[in-house]
Amino acid sequence: MSGTRPLLVDQDENEHGEFWVRLRGGNGMKTFTSEMHPTRSNAVRAARAYIAAIEPVPVIFTYWTGKLPDRDQTRKVRAAEKVTERFHGA
Repeated sequence: MSGTRPLLVDQDENEHGEFWVRLRGGNGMKTFTSEMHPTRSNAVRAARAYIAAIEPVPVIFTYWTGKLPDRDQTRKVRAAEKVTERFHGA
């Protein structure tokens, strides 16, 4: 699959404690947003299951790790960082 743009899978969250996964095409256009998950780890687990199911499609997966924001705390002051992983030759 050389020369193929990888799919972009992003775990995201908001200050209200809602977690979801978004799938974007290689051009960055949003194609799918998952249901809300009760925890960050559930959202990451769902994303990894999807990535495994579409093998050998190249994927770049980004997700949050670290301290969860306090309720109603803005993203600007949170003590978490984004992690990026590459799968299937992305």
